[in-house]
Amino acid sequence: MGNENHGSADKLVQAGAVHGGIHFYAEAAPQQKLLKVPGQLLAVSDHFVDRDPAVDVLNDLLDEPRVGRAGLAVISGASGIGKSALIAQWSHQVQQRFPDGQIVFDFERGERSLGDAAEHCLRSIGVEPEWIPPATGDKVAMLRTWTKDRRQLFIFENVAVLDHVLELVPASGASVVLCTSHQDGAELAADGAQPIRLTPLESEHAIDCLRREDLRERVDAEPEAAAELVARTGGFPIALNVMVGLLKTRTSWTIARAVQELSEKRRRRKHFRKAFAELDLAVEQLTRAEAQVYGLLGRVALALPVGAVAALADLTELDAEDHLEQLYRICLVEENDQEQFLLHDLVAEHAAETLGMSDVSSDDAVRRLVAWYRQQGAFADRAVMEPSRLRVVDDDLAGENPFTRERALEWLRSERVNLLGMVRLAAESGWHVDVIALCDGPLWALHNQDKHYSDTLAALVAAIASAVAIEDLVAEARMRSLRGQLLVECGELDEARAECAEAVAVAERAGHRRILASALEFQGKALHASGEFDAAIGNFERARQLNEELGRQRGMALQEYLIGKSLSALGRHDEALQVLAEALDRIAGFPEDKRTPSRIRVAAARAHQALDQHDQAVSLLREAISATRERSSFDLAEPLELLADSLTALRRPGARECLEEALEIYEQAQSPKADRVRRKLSEG
Repeated sequence: MGNENHGSADKLVQAGAVHGGIHFYAEAAPQQKLLKVPGQLLAVSDHFVDRDPAVDVLNDLLDEPRVGRAGLAVISGASGIGKSALIAQWSHQVQQRFPDGQIVFDFERGERSLGDAAEHCLRSIGVEPEWIPPATGDKVAMLRTWTKDRRQLFIFENVAVLDHVLELVPASGASVVLCTSHQDGAELAADGAQPIRLTPLESEHAIDCLRREDLRERVDAEPEAAAELVARTGGFPIALNVMVGLLKTRTSWTIARAVQELSEKRRRRKHFRKAFAELDLAVEQLTRAEAQVYGLLGRVALALPVGAVAALADLTELDAEDHLEQLYRICLVEENDQEQFLLHDLVAEHAAETLGMSDVSSDDAVRRLVAWYRQQGAFADRAVMEPSRLRVVDDDLAGENPFTRERALEWLRSERVNLLGMVRLAAESGWHVDVIALCDGPLWALHNQDKHYSDTLAALVAAIASAVAIEDLVAEARMRSLRGQLLVECGELDEARAECAEAVAVAERAGHRRILASALEFQGKALHASGEFDAAIGNFERARQLNEELGRQRGMALQEYLIGKSLSALGRHDEALQVLAEALDRIAGFPEDKRTPSRIRVAAARAHQALDQHDQAVSLLREAISATRERSSFDLAEPLELLADSLTALRRPGARECLEEALEIYEQAQSPKADRVRRKLSEG
């Protein structure tokens, strides 16, 4: 054979006699030359809309200077929200920034492992299968070695265990790792991840999603129907795309016809089966208690604080918070900036269906929720308004009021939609006393601070119906009076007078003197607004007499204030000032009433203005404005407008600023008085 080797050999020994064993020590395999630049990008949508804030975050991540660690972003959100579409769109736009390629791997919500992901990545960059070690840890280590200092984009879809992504992050500052998950990415923020949580598309962007080239004319021809169609999809891209496909197939369909298609529950479920199937998978991860909270939130379809959720699900607040945290973590529940938890429309529909398959009683749950809002609302009402004011439902409130006035007003404002929701739920369930209590308590207290006319008017219509249903004449008279007051404020004087006249007639039949005094007062306000000042004074005088018989000094002061306003309207300004001074003296005995003294001063200022006594008017108005700023926004508008009038008459500065502030308040409340202030501003 000789001593020459004429071929290739992996290991070669030339020796004479060998004593003992022969041991070969193989050098660690040199890193293979990478033969592949993978281009595994996701397919882009043909009509991507919105998501500009998320794209901006990804662009910032791309440009962020890093050393020894890739950038990482976790895109989370409910099923069908558009997570993959966002990644696909962005990755195609920036693919030139990754000359070493792009890799995509789908974890399939835990069906595939960390080891599977690492092996896929290794094979994608050209590692031969026989060189890939069997152990997961070794695969991950090899991947880190082979991707060090490279410029690659890694996309991991449907990640179930977010910690797995951390192990796959390359030691390369020029690379970027993106992952989609049904779990919120905030838990990885401490590890350098950028969390991006997607929510449904806003209406304008959702409509834009429908306006594909071949659908644009149909969508633009029916804007109202298009808005309704978008609402029925909940702004979910997956549902919008279903409707786009349906409209493209059914070329004869109008947008209104598509809306009709989604109005039928069975057909709607059929069209959105993919979205609902994805949500089914998410619910399978929940405990029974979590699933019940999820279902009950779908039943009421409102954004609720933790305390309300606890009442709804019959839990402690601590347990409710734990369950909500889990639902939030897997992107079934969202939290708004007022610490309220809610389900997006499509998710809420799915949640309500899951509730129907459980043994929890949704009626009992809703009853607890309404009771909770009634109690909290009663506390808030008493913190904001005079505790002894007229209320036709006397709630027995045990314990100390948890609200300060400021906190109560904040609560009423943040919970306004929910209070209206409770009125709706109570009316649907026939809980008539609850409807009346909510309208006469927290909603009326809120109306005295902020004006939301259309919503409050609708609630009062429900309250009148409830009072009639249970034949409660006292409550009916009160609810009609309150509605009459709102109609006066809205300028609907004919309807206001009719409603207030009916309230007085009902109160007369009830034989309740305090309710009658109140009804006469509201009717007097409607008469005053209609210019029937003498008739209004007659109502106020009779109401004052009833309050005197009842020993109600505060009620007498209120009627004197109203009498003074009507006297001034008749041109009897000196008499008005005398009566208003008596009212101001009488109300001084009620230091907790901060609102009425300011109203009396404003009425007196009007009388002084009519007498061309603007210095006195300015003094009274500044005092009223100072006191009112501490407690109410809407009540500021009138004294500000009057102050502007007196400052203009005195040729002093500041009138325009007062009018601009008054206009902003009136516009926010959608008050018809805004037109008058606009005219003054244009004339000035």
